[in-house]
Amino acid sequence: MELKRFDLLWRSSPAETCLHDGAELEVREASLNVGGPRAERYVVDLARCPQCGQWQGPLPLVYEIMEDFGWDASDIGGFAVEEEPATAGLELGGAALPWAAFGEQMQGGQMQGVQEASGGPVPTGEEIRSLGQTSATWEVAQAPATWIKQEIGEEAGEAVLGYVAVVHGLALARWTDMKAGAPFEAEELGALVRRAAEAPHPPAKPTRPRQVRVREEALASALKSELSGLDIDAEAGQVPLADEALGEITSMLLGHSAPPVFAEESEEEIRAFTETATRLYEREPWARTEGDRFLGVKVREDGDWFFANVMGQIEESPGLSLFSDWLSVCRFVHNQRSPFLALAEEFGLAEELGPLGEMAGFAPADPLEAAGGLEALSLSERDLLHPLDAERLGALSIDPPVQRGPVGGKYPVPVRFESGAGPVAPRFSLETYRLVAEALLLALERRSATPVTSIKTTLEIGGTEVSLRYPSDGTERPWAGPPGYRLLLEGHDEDLHSPSRIPKGERLVIEAPARALYKDAAKALGDFHDQIYEATLIHEATLREQGRAASPARLWDDTASRRNPSPRVGDLAELSRPGGLEVEIGGGAFELRVEEALEEAPEEIQIGWASSG
Repeated sequence: MELKRFDLLWRSSPAETCLHDGAELEVREASLNVGGPRAERYVVDLARCPQCGQWQGPLPLVYEIMEDFGWDASDIGGFAVEEEPATAGLELGGAALPWAAFGEQMQGGQMQGVQEASGGPVPTGEEIRSLGQTSATWEVAQAPATWIKQEIGEEAGEAVLGYVAVVHGLALARWTDMKAGAPFEAEELGALVRRAAEAPHPPAKPTRPRQVRVREEALASALKSELSGLDIDAEAGQVPLADEALGEITSMLLGHSAPPVFAEESEEEIRAFTETATRLYEREPWARTEGDRFLGVKVREDGDWFFANVMGQIEESPGLSLFSDWLSVCRFVHNQRSPFLALAEEFGLAEELGPLGEMAGFAPADPLEAAGGLEALSLSERDLLHPLDAERLGALSIDPPVQRGPVGGKYPVPVRFESGAGPVAPRFSLETYRLVAEALLLALERRSATPVTSIKTTLEIGGTEVSLRYPSDGTERPWAGPPGYRLLLEGHDEDLHSPSRIPKGERLVIEAPARALYKDAAKALGDFHDQIYEATLIHEATLREQGRAASPARLWDDTASRRNPSPRVGDLAELSRPGGLEVEIGGGAFELRVEEALEEAPEEIQIGWASSG
């Protein structure tokens, strides 16, 4: 199929030149009509080739449109540019696919549109032998790349894996094709090699290679038989170019999807993880733990402490969330949206609340942005797994292991979402999830109380030492810095008698041990001055570790339960350099500065007045 046959070509990445004639593209503002469940009109920047007149646009733009309205590709019936209907195509790694065929693929069916895109009969052996031959080796690879919902037959309504195969030359993909339900056989791959030789995707020219390379020995042997009459050899080996093209195609077909988590893991670890995660869901540890308390975890004697939370107590999706550091825990917990406002929004009353609604809904950042990311063990339907994960689990004959209750028929899967990036690869390994789950279950077995109020133990799990502390306050982490700090809380209010105010020209001096919790400092402030009845802590640069600006976030909310997580004073010293700290008292914000380290820290938090001069 030629790329130039389309009036409008959606491209996977921005480009400056036309794909088929090399002319420099001209970017201009144009009207774009999208025919979906309802017609939508946009004014966008599109590129146009001055020679062939083809419009070209970035594929992410279409994904944004679909996300805006909750559509998928099958919902879009067509496009028009500058009010003129336009035949649309999708560029996949140098190959082309009609938008209609892409929509069929997303919707289901037997991929007739894609098969038609393959174009005409397979070239004969005589036609291939008549082509000139180069010394090149082409790479041939295939992979499950998407899910296809069956529309007909006994399996109607079920989702099956859709496989994509690519024949890649020295510089670009020469041919791609899709197939539903099963991998391509050697005979079918041989036909793709013939098509790639006789009528490759532009700008490649017709030719035949000296040999082709595939990953598997058995497939190489079968393909050698298919191509022997064409004087084309086949070998087994690495196919990095084809794999890269498959990755790009899979990314586009799935949209914004998390990478696979099982595909590269050993069979032993996958089975061990699945067995342990299944026991976790069957024994329901959330029924014996409290949702607002956290578990400190250290894997191996020389490992770092990290933190876990058992989810599922309040109708949330049951599972196990993991946090790599305590500040992420604080940021996530203290930036939850107000349930009062959420309820008002549900009943359509948010606008009528006025200032009360603004106060109820106030949060400097949403929890995901504030924490930077959220990672958890969750449950997934089979057709929501990454296709590579589904194939891997299928090859190991691992059926959905969790069968009980409302979570029955699902797979346990680690997932991670990051602010601004969406789903990404988990930071924690399958082994870590397994060890945490096994240690937690074993610790709960040894305790009869419900809810469990305390865990302080070190267990050996399969030869690996795992330490647990519950409830954790984040102080398990060793502290190697100064023993204490002096903090200054600056005033800015002229009226000494205003509730919860620090007068202008005055400051509060706080001296505290580095390991002391800020929530204890907040309590000490209230005890010191009866008008300081709350002292919420806010940090202005919540995502400095990601190297980008972000909204402020609460690190401690004095209006919440004092059981909720709090940073240490030493943590504030680390934060105060790249971003400011504020204390919110009675609706007013006051600067909090970590003034200096103390060579000798007081045994308890001490507070006193001082002049700003």
